[in-house]
Amino acid sequence: MTSVSPAQADARREWRVLGIFWLIALLVWVAITILAWHSERSLGKSSGITGYALFAVVLALGFFKVRKRLLVLPLGTVRQWMLGHVVLGVMGVMLYFQHTGTLWPGGLYEQLIAAVFYVVTLSGIAGYFLQRILPHRLVDLEGEVIYERIPAEVAALREEIEELILNAVTELGSDTLGRYYTESLEWFFWRPRFLVAHLLGSGRSAGWIRGRITALKRYLNDGERAYLSRIEEIALRKSRLDAHYACQSVLKFWLFIHVPASVLLVLLACWHLLVVNIYAR
Repeated sequence: MTSVSPAQADARREWRVLGIFWLIALLVWVAITILAWHSERSLGKSSGITGYALFAVVLALGFFKVRKRLLVLPLGTVRQWMLGHVVLGVMGVMLYFQHTGTLWPGGLYEQLIAAVFYVVTLSGIAGYFLQRILPHRLVDLEGEVIYERIPAEVAALREEIEELILNAVTELGSDTLGRYYTESLEWFFWRPRFLVAHLLGSGRSAGWIRGRITALKRYLNDGERAYLSRIEEIALRKSRLDAHYACQSVLKFWLFIHVPASVLLVLLACWHLLVVNIYAR
């Protein structure tokens, strides 16, 4: 009998849960569609049914943030809630277009709701893929780095390499490494660099460092090359810090778009529902 690893068992369980969520969402959407069609046939307004259903989905999506603060309660895992969040999000998009019947509605207030809805949807899609990709990229990087400590660690590396350069100039009596650092590497150590390349998983940063090291190495003597190797090692450590900074920054700050936009969408939806019911009377 072929043994199943814990990771494979978790993956299978995740797919089963996802399949159940999709089945439930499909059945609910079909029921809503049938009710809306029956309302239209009875000379009613199907927009009322799809609107209330969409409002319920928006509120349910907002409850995910509350669930993350209630980890002690036996309400399923955060991963299962995330899968449910994704399925509900797709269902919300389907209901939105079913409710509005257009990509871009008329009327200033409706356009405001549409704009916020698209921001929430697109940021949610981006966040889903970022949370699937970037954590794996962080695991591949050597060591674990606390985000809040990265600026201090970058400053420490800058002090370390500047002290190394000073020692090299004093010991070897040559300012070649000092001029090289000032003209080529100093800017690299002042703040995180190559952030987009790190997000894309590119080796551009390490390649840039090795290219400059190789270009200088041929002009140095053995003593200077020993110092240059240590400079390269420090620069590569700085590059790994930059990769941590890029990935962790995106994972933290995409929520500053998605969450406020979600709250605004709920408020606009509540006001829209209130106005519609007032005018209906």
